[in-house]
Amino acid sequence: MNNRQCILSLIIFIWAQSSLAADWPKFELTSADLVRSLKAQTIDISHDPVYKSAKQYQAYLLSDIIKKLAIPDGQQSEDWMVVFTATDGYKVAMTYPDALQEQGYIAFKDNSAGSNNWLSFKFGKKTITPEPFYLVWSKAGLDEWRYPWPFQLVTVSLQPATEYYGAAAPTNSNNPQVKNGFSLFSRYCIRCHSVNLAGGSVGPELNIPKNVSEYFKEQELAGFIRNAPTYRAGTKMPSFEALISAEDTQAIVHYLNQKKYEKVQ
Repeated sequence: MNNRQCILSLIIFIWAQSSLAADWPKFELTSADLVRSLKAQTIDISHDPVYKSAKQYQAYLLSDIIKKLAIPDGQQSEDWMVVFTATDGYKVAMTYPDALQEQGYIAFKDNSAGSNNWLSFKFGKKTITPEPFYLVWSKAGLDEWRYPWPFQLVTVSLQPATEYYGAAAPTNSNNPQVKNGFSLFSRYCIRCHSVNLAGGSVGPELNIPKNVSEYFKEQELAGFIRNAPTYRAGTKMPSFEALISAEDTQAIVHYLNQKKYEKVQ
């Protein structure tokens, strides 16, 4: 199963905090007045994962948009998510520090489209375009789980991780291993798995009624997380050995262990 397929499982899940979305800092990409304050530039992408080719776009620098969305005073940036919302309500998020670490761009025109803004592409059984806006990254070879490429975007907003991930977020966030484990889980796992029914539905729920650590040996659980295909033939879960270290995998296990004390009723 590829990254985009796993992300799509979240479409059926509506974050419980959606009614509070208006309370968080938001940049409306479709607002002409807001976009007018941004500087457009030409960027080259050596390999676009959507079009599967080299591309050249007209785009706005993502960091210029994020800097207009202030984190409340006294809050740590790593506790906040940058949330990208598409026209159909689909959302994908990344941590605030990650969003600023690499050069991301919000593209609004494909230069190879001629008089049109975009060329179409096949997406499942449909033929669509990325319009009106598309998040792209100029550096080749970035981890696509960490640096997503969502399209048909209309807003960029900020939201606390505890609000965005709801009941999947750890109540005990003071433990650095649990905190790091949750950060990694939310990056690589929650798109397919849910915790307390918050998350994706491609893979099994991991906390209720029983936490996965209650029926999986801890050492084997860490190994399964890193390389599920070596444990289970035909699994849809990909290998993460190239992306997640053994130490980081153990942090994910610490997070899962913590959540067995934080089950929702």
